[in-house]
Amino acid sequence: MIVISWNNVAFLLTVGAIIISGVAFIRILLPIIYATGNRNDDLLLAWMKQNGIPNWKALQQKSNLSNIALWQLRDGDGESLKFGELVQVAKVLALPLGTLLDKLNLPVENPELEAHRIKCTQLKNQAQQLEAKVDNLYKEGLRLHEEMQQQKLEITEVFRESTFTQLQPLLTIYPSIDQMVGAKPELPAKDLLSMLAPLDDLLKEWNYEQIGKPWEQVTYDPQLHQPDNSDIVEGEQVYIVFVGYQHQGKILCRAKVSRTLPNVTAFKVS
Repeated sequence: MIVISWNNVAFLLTVGAIIISGVAFIRILLPIIYATGNRNDDLLLAWMKQNGIPNWKALQQKSNLSNIALWQLRDGDGESLKFGELVQVAKVLALPLGTLLDKLNLPVENPELEAHRIKCTQLKNQAQQLEAKVDNLYKEGLRLHEEMQQQKLEITEVFRESTFTQLQPLLTIYPSIDQMVGAKPELPAKDLLSMLAPLDDLLKEWNYEQIGKPWEQVTYDPQLHQPDNSDIVEGEQVYIVFVGYQHQGKILCRAKVSRTLPNVTAFKVS
């Protein structure tokens, strides 16, 4: 037979009242705690606003955090938070995990979290190195392209100069013969000159310019003219016997000049 004394009943009632009062106090205290500013509240509230999260309760539900975990997050107690909880919070706030940890100044004591951060840092460094390599390869590609273009120009120029050197005797005499044929049409070179006409087109294509015209009277310039007598002085009036050529300011061959014009009548028709 169980005997219940009034003292025991009174004790049980007292304990029950204390428990009920404690629960009521906690219910009153929790909203106050939620409303109280913590170290990370300003940042968290700003992120919550950006993602349409109206209050702490909504953040807690979306992140699947306990009351204690939410408090630890707001207070910056990263040592007590689990890695999975931090990952979930970062996901809900649409933030990279590294940004969440850095901005909230959360200490890293969790070995798993530390390993992930080290891995992230390594991947970031590798990405930067790869980016630098790609940039260097791009610059090297541009340099090689420019070098090839320059070599192409140089090879073309060498070919032109080599070809011009071989044709120079003909090119210098040809305009003068043309001039003579104009003055004396019965010369037998007339038919030959028509065959050499494509040379003019070639010189134009290469941008090779004549220095003077046959029989043209000019002022002697030792840079442009080659005299037939050594006593011809600069500034003296002379006649061009055979033209010269220049290319982009470079003198390829000087025009041959004389004090007198050639005697066209001396040419005989064969």
